[in-house]
Amino acid sequence: MKSFSGRKYLIIGTFILVAGLSFGPFTVKAATTVYLDLENQTIYKGDTFLVKIKISTPDKPINVIDGTLAYDNNKLEIKEVSTGGSLFVLWPKLPVFSNEKGNLAFIGGVPGGFQAEEGEVLKIFFIAKNNGEAKINFLDDFSVFLNDSKGTSAAPWLRPLSLNISKRPIEIPIKNEWQDLIDNDKTPPEFIEAIINRDPRLFDNQYFVSFFAVDKESGIAYYKIKEGNTDFVSVESPYFIKDQSLKSTVQIKVIDSAGNENIIIPKLPSVPISEVSYKIYLIWGFTIFVILALVFWLWRIWKTKLIRNI
Repeated sequence: MKSFSGRKYLIIGTFILVAGLSFGPFTVKAATTVYLDLENQTIYKGDTFLVKIKISTPDKPINVIDGTLAYDNNKLEIKEVSTGGSLFVLWPKLPVFSNEKGNLAFIGGVPGGFQAEEGEVLKIFFIAKNNGEAKINFLDDFSVFLNDSKGTSAAPWLRPLSLNISKRPIEIPIKNEWQDLIDNDKTPPEFIEAIINRDPRLFDNQYFVSFFAVDKESGIAYYKIKEGNTDFVSVESPYFIKDQSLKSTVQIKVIDSAGNENIIIPKLPSVPISEVSYKIYLIWGFTIFVILALVFWLWRIWKTKLIRNI
């Protein structure tokens, strides 16, 4: 993942509401806790170490998390952020960070909601730059959204992290937990969905392809697409198809942070629905509608916050 400078980009995650998607003004205090987990407490200057963002929500299911993390950039620098192993599987745009500003912003979603203890949100790999105490905090506008078909916003309990960076003894080698993860990741990402479709609300009702994949180890790095005999180019979902005749074969490639990749050819739009397959197509059509609605809803969140931060 790449750091950003200048204007802050928030991430379009995913949010599925099975009926009547509406973003109401509801806000509640949920029995939900978002916290930072540091497994290895011994950190020396020069180490690259792992901090996990985790969430516990035993009482009410949530399906979207939206927030910004702030860290002491005099002591810490983000090396990489990974969605690998996250319970939030939908990241049409990936989390972004700025070491210059000392912050990390993200929005993620989980279909069907999550209600359990110790769910993993993100892996953050920090470099310990200088000795001393370093703090990592959540900004006040950090929110989760309940899986209640209303888009209800809930303010979770937030637990920041304070850690100590020590002077390195001569006999202790430099630790790099990010490189360890990359070296051990041999599994390619897996596509969850790749659909060619069109919708009056997007691209003037012209054909586009929507897609997303998951990776359980190092996390998704980026996507590429090629149409026909053209070269692969980096893209985000949804992607407007240039050949609207659909005669050119579309290939989508997903690459994880360790360089493992997978390629899929999305299916063309369905033929006329027969009576036998009517129910199957109806289910798929409803699923596609819900995903499109969710992307549109989160685009509104992103656009609103982008304008607010200009």
